[in-house]
Amino acid sequence: MSEKRKTPKQQRGYEAERKIIEAALIIFSEKGYAGARVSDIVKLSGSSTGGFYFRFQNKEALFDYMLDQYMEKCREAIEQLHEELPGTLGELIYRVVYRNVAVVEMNQGFYRAINEVSIANPQVWNRLQSLSQELSKAVIESGKPFKNEVKAPNHEQAFRQATQLISGWLANRASHKVSLQNIDEVAMVNMLYRAAMGVLQVSPVPDYANFEN
Repeated sequence: MSEKRKTPKQQRGYEAERKIIEAALIIFSEKGYAGARVSDIVKLSGSSTGGFYFRFQNKEALFDYMLDQYMEKCREAIEQLHEELPGTLGELIYRVVYRNVAVVEMNQGFYRAINEVSIANPQVWNRLQSLSQELSKAVIESGKPFKNEVKAPNHEQAFRQATQLISGWLANRASHKVSLQNIDEVAMVNMLYRAAMGVLQVSPVPDYANFEN
């Protein structure tokens, strides 16, 4: 975690921090990182300027902590892929789509800030690229039992491309302030699932409804 953040010692401290983060998600989504002011975040959170700077050294420290939290949630989702042992290729791809959708929905307001900061900050970009590579490796590893079902010439490359298609499409929508809440989730999952199976050149495509939950 960032050293620029003061770790809360009591529950009320964690609650105040949560409100600041929730407010930052909204402000980052509306104004971007550069356009977001600490005063805007403070006002929306119901905190005070002193309360903010007691917890975070500055806006950058807040972003760094939020990025750490985001990375942690993504890695938890990746670890779940390792643990779940899907029974079929279709189930694996459905889970990759579903987990990605869940992570993006939980952090949607943050994507515009991530996109903006990563363009100017190579370290942030490298961390995101590393995370993308971790996800691809997890999918490739989980997909090994089904590699003979993949008709694409190179099954590892196809798994990597399918994974990037899913995460890239969702991140692009979120970073450009297109709310996923305004998109029919069933239709979105179906579209991404079928697109990914198309990259793998799997035909016929099994009905993903069999894999839900």
